[in-house]
Amino acid sequence: MNYGDGQWVAIGHSADVADSPDGSTWTEYPVPAGSWQSVTYGNGHFVALSSTSASPEELVSTNGHNWTAATGPAGPWTALTFGEGRFEAVSSAGQIDTSTNGMQWTEAWHHSNYDFTSVAYGNGRFIAADSAQGAVSISTNGVNWSLLFPAPNTGTKWGAVVYGEGEFVALDGSSSGYIATSVYGNVWTLHQLSPAEEIDGATFGCGSFVGVGQSTVSTENFISSTSGTAWTTTAVPIDTTSNWTAVGYGAHRFVAVDASGNIAWSRTIANCSAIIPTSPQQVSGNIHSGKVWTYMHPPSSAGGAPVNGYRVNISKGTFTKQCSAPVYFEPNCIIAGLVNHQVYWLTAQSHNRFGYSVPTDPEFVIPVASLSFNAMASEPVVSQGGPVVVQVTGVRANNEGIYPITTITVHVGATIVYCHPNPFGECLLTVSNPTIGTDSIYATYTGYGTSYQSPTSYVRVV
Repeated sequence: MNYGDGQWVAIGHSADVADSPDGSTWTEYPVPAGSWQSVTYGNGHFVALSSTSASPEELVSTNGHNWTAATGPAGPWTALTFGEGRFEAVSSAGQIDTSTNGMQWTEAWHHSNYDFTSVAYGNGRFIAADSAQGAVSISTNGVNWSLLFPAPNTGTKWGAVVYGEGEFVALDGSSSGYIATSVYGNVWTLHQLSPAEEIDGATFGCGSFVGVGQSTVSTENFISSTSGTAWTTTAVPIDTTSNWTAVGYGAHRFVAVDASGNIAWSRTIANCSAIIPTSPQQVSGNIHSGKVWTYMHPPSSAGGAPVNGYRVNISKGTFTKQCSAPVYFEPNCIIAGLVNHQVYWLTAQSHNRFGYSVPTDPEFVIPVASLSFNAMASEPVVSQGGPVVVQVTGVRANNEGIYPITTITVHVGATIVYCHPNPFGECLLTVSNPTIGTDSIYATYTGYGTSYQSPTSYVRVV
């Protein structure tokens, strides 16, 4: 199901489609029989793909009720989206195809050990969710794709991914109740939904995420959230045991369909402009002894009211501290009272009179007594078989413009590893199976023609 050009379209594994101008009154139209699984709107027409490789593989329509069969890419296709002037299709066979017109398709990715269930576009990138290994695939142009395993990887089977309010949200489709959120798609934070529910479809509209599926422990089939982190469950007004497969937003309504052909809808307020801002951009900073000085740029969208401030959060387990940054060209604030060489995680939020944005992707920060370039083990003595965790600090990432192109080379005994410094000029990396005995540690890099080498430190493996 999808909404586009003022029209709702619902498809299924049959010889009919249904369309509606408002999501409540529907009309059926005949189409070539097929296992129609996914539909989206872009470039002036609807495109539908089949969940099997049987002909016809594709349907196209300019109005939602007159459809033409076409020879499309061979399935089994599970989801379809449009963004950056191109269509992106994902399959349960680990395939991703792309098209600029919805008719001629090019294979962009194919690894059969993945089962892609959903694909979304937002914030200048495409995200495809996998239910086989709990991975996501990310692309900034729809042609070149990279595979990521969200951390922590819990063996989740992602059933849906959606973008809204400056944030991607992935929802588990195996009744584990896990939900992951990310601003850019390459760092994910895990959340737990209770009671757990299988989620097979999700959408965003009017400031809210909505997910649908099938509950195994209750009759509350729908979930919703304004932040992507805290969720509420809702019982639907019709068959509560149904397997709801898709949900969309349009014409001031959320509309959901189930596997039996039932359609449910919920009206939202007519004016959805009163929403929270998106997250701050380009969060970076400088490290000092016992404190972190954080800078950021304003969000891409202020929401329904002007941004009136920013909040920076830093945490380590149950420990959390905050600072507030006023509205400024480059908002900044300082969090003090930290312990040197402890690893903290930092996020930032924008605020307007309607509330706080979602947090930015967590970034680690390591306070140090000296700003000089240094590399050392988190623990000076490591037991045999245990990893050595190395902290590289003092890379002059912000004041000399070296980040992010600089590659740091780190030597741990005879082992060489590489990293790129984070926006705070630091690296945190792990070396497995270090050599028994005393291993030297040092790091090197070259920036703007100047070579840098850290002092040598040591770790003892016993």
